Amino acid sequence: MQQTISAKVNPKLLTKADRLFTGSIDGRIIEILQNARRAGATEVRISNKDGIVQVEDNGSGIDDFQKLLDLGSSGWDEKMEAGEDPAGVGLFCLAPREVVITSKNHTVIIEDEGWTGKDVIIERADQAVSGTKLRFADKAWDFDKVQKHAAFCGIKVVVDGKICRTVPFCSKDSASYDNPGCRIEAVDDISNYHSQWAKDLRYSKVLVNFHGQVVPFEYWPGAPGMSHLRSIKILVDISDQTDIRLMLPARTKLVENEALKSLKSAIEREYYKYYQRQKEHSLYYSEYLRAKELGIDLSEAKPQFRPGLLFDEQDMPVEVTLPKDYKLEQCYICPELKDEYDQANVHLLAALGKLDEEKFIPVTIAEGYLGYSWTKLPEVTEVEVEAGKELARTSIQNGDLVCYESLSITIKTSNDKEFKSDVMMAMINEPPSENFQWHTEVVGVTPEARTGLCDENIWFHLGGYDYEGDSYDTQLYYISKDIGSFWNDLIGPYESMRQNLISELYHVRDKWQKIVINEDRSVLIVFKDGKRETVKVPD
Repeated sequence: MQQTISAKVNPKLLTKADRLFTGSIDGRIIEILQNARRAGATEVRISNKDGIVQVEDNGSGIDDFQKLLDLGSSGWDEKMEAGEDPAGVGLFCLAPREVVITSKNHTVIIEDEGWTGKDVIIERADQAVSGTKLRFADKAWDFDKVQKHAAFCGIKVVVDGKICRTVPFCSKDSASYDNPGCRIEAVDDISNYHSQWAKDLRYSKVLVNFHGQVVPFEYWPGAPGMSHLRSIKILVDISDQTDIRLMLPARTKLVENEALKSLKSAIEREYYKYYQRQKEHSLYYSEYLRAKELGIDLSEAKPQFRPGLLFDEQDMPVEVTLPKDYKLEQCYICPELKDEYDQANVHLLAALGKLDEEKFIPVTIAEGYLGYSWTKLPEVTEVEVEAGKELARTSIQNGDLVCYESLSITIKTSNDKEFKSDVMMAMINEPPSENFQWHTEVVGVTPEARTGLCDENIWFHLGGYDYEGDSYDTQLYYISKDIGSFWNDLIGPYESMRQNLISELYHVRDKWQKIVINEDRSVLIVFKDGKRETVKVPD
């Protein structure tokens, strides 16, 4: 015999109603405003006094009080049901508070077990109310809290006598979509009322407005991972008739259905139409092609590049600068170099080389832009480093710092050009010695680098700043000491002693002319004004 099962709602669920929908004060405000709007209200008045909140609207009022506690049944007409999909839980947002509800000629007080199934008596009101009036204890529904939700709900809201501002969620320039039932607009800037719903304004956002309840939509139509580089916002204003649905009970996410697929398609079209209206853009090449697939013709992206190949947020590498009026088509790219040494040396030739004729400027272009016509640049095909006699060597951090009598870098390119110049620093691809398996980084410098480069430039190629170690200044201090000792040893055996002696004379600075250290360890100081002073060894 065939067995079947079917979905049912257990009556016990009602006994938990006072715990299912008690959310934040924001949730309560938006639920009550939504109920008033659905009842045809054009105005809602909210007042706060002695811990009691009163909400009164001028809507159609309540004909059947039973609907208030009929969990899951909204009581709205078919048009409202089809367009907004009300869940029938609106009043339960106030549970388990004591709530006094007055509408037309009747009043009910719902409290305690009244929320979970106990009979609630309907009484005749002392004073008739044309719409609906609610009274309950709660934290103050102050102006700022209500304003956030009133801005886009489409009705007049007054809080303690002060009128909330209402603004259109989308402008008159927004595009209307019957399927799935909304208006969409891509904009550069949004109002303060919009931005309250965007948790992180550094990133592009899609904000969807359901008649005052705004839901951030975690979807972006452009290239993956690029939303943080796009400053635009996309606004979606839901119409009265739509199949877009919010997930229950929190209603903070959109339901995955066919309408959502249509919404994504519409958002994508408006995204590319936005860039079609701009004078220029910086979209990746894949986005440019996608727009064409959608029948939206875009101009090519504005050239996006950086001079040089090495970059660091601490600005440690030697900088490559683009000469004034130098054009991108005169530059070179390096798509397929043999190893990281080649990349470093291409950068260093551009930064430190002295070329008599044509300049050599390599540029970095993000992979996402490759395909645009302006990325078709000549390429670096070969890199060679020549080093002269080795003068000194020491191990620092992750590599060896080696001074050579001379260094030069030669680069060949796909357009049959050759660039060669002496440089004061280069990366040396030195193979492992016979006794070791690992490869040691070798940073080559010439004597000119002592005054021509800063310590950070050399440090970068020795491994650079360790983000898990000491502070930047502390690490730089010790690296500078090591690099300073390296140069001192190269200059001569007494250079470190000379520097230490000079530093100890700081307190007499420009006053002294000559200082003599005698064999008995006494010190004679001859001052510029002719005075002489002998400092004897203490007894």
